[in-house]
Amino acid sequence: MEAIYLTEDNQAIWDAFAAQSDMAWFRHTVDWLKYSACCRFDSNTVDVSFMVKQSGKIQAIVPLLVEYDYPDRTTNTFAMYGDHTPLPAYANESDIDRGKVDEFIWEEMRKIADKYHVTKAKFMVDPLIKYPYFNDFASFNLLEKGFQLEFTTTNVVDLTLDIDVILRKMRKGHKAAVKQVLQQGGYHVDIYEKDTISHEVMDKFKQIHIADAGRQTRTDESWECMYRWIISGKACLALLYLDEKQDYAAGALIMQYKDAAYYASFATTDSYMLNGHCGQAIQWEVIKHLKEKGYSRYETGRNYFADSLFAGDAKRMEISKYQRGYRSIEIPKLIYTKDAL
Repeated sequence: MEAIYLTEDNQAIWDAFAAQSDMAWFRHTVDWLKYSACCRFDSNTVDVSFMVKQSGKIQAIVPLLVEYDYPDRTTNTFAMYGDHTPLPAYANESDIDRGKVDEFIWEEMRKIADKYHVTKAKFMVDPLIKYPYFNDFASFNLLEKGFQLEFTTTNVVDLTLDIDVILRKMRKGHKAAVKQVLQQGGYHVDIYEKDTISHEVMDKFKQIHIADAGRQTRTDESWECMYRWIISGKACLALLYLDEKQDYAAGALIMQYKDAAYYASFATTDSYMLNGHCGQAIQWEVIKHLKEKGYSRYETGRNYFADSLFAGDAKRMEISKYQRGYRSIEIPKLIYTKDAL
């Protein structure tokens, strides 16, 4: 058994494996690794991702970055853009001992941790993988390795439902907002994909994002990464055009991979436009678009709850509440953390 580290030369092999593995989603791909490594202005991220090969076959891919542990800013955490790293993805069919592959992976991780002085780790079971992790918890259980488990939930729009059922299952306020903007009009939503996107269109969303945040929060390189997601078919960009402004005024970037999609980013130049319902107007068109394209699940984001063991700050809880308003179903999300490897 050997570890083959991810390089420019073997990226195609890596992504081909991810495309075939039921235990991999977009966050396992080279595209996401590149984005996570370059997104922060002050990042010193090192990509130490590797594949496990045995008997001439790739048996697993292990996405892995070493990055700053904020706010201390020392290179000592296995994480992705400050967030959790998806657990390794394995071949669907394998005649090898899965337990031995697991041990090889964790031993290789320990070597990397020693080399880069890593003392913390953040991992998760990606909710959008096909593998039914909730039926085979032992396959991912890191409790035996001393990790702490945060069991939370995330919100998913079930795109297999009829479109009127999807609308009916939304929170009352979201449902009313969608109906209001549809009746009110004065806007349209353009959804750009690989055949229609351009740098000019992407820059429009970038400028909206900067205006919303009050500053540029991501590097130019990371914006180029997101553009490449779209031209490779792994994302789409939805922009809301307001008739009164004669311009785009809000937008959302959606990851799309295999049969699932993820609400990655939203920005608006004025949160009071369309009576404060720009987000609902865009999301409704995105939901219809994804359903028409044959996607089955659309994750809008994980939940943070007040007074819970893992409560987020006020901003995260407010965003979580907003994202929860679109859901058709709420599914488990397993997060593992360890403060000393």
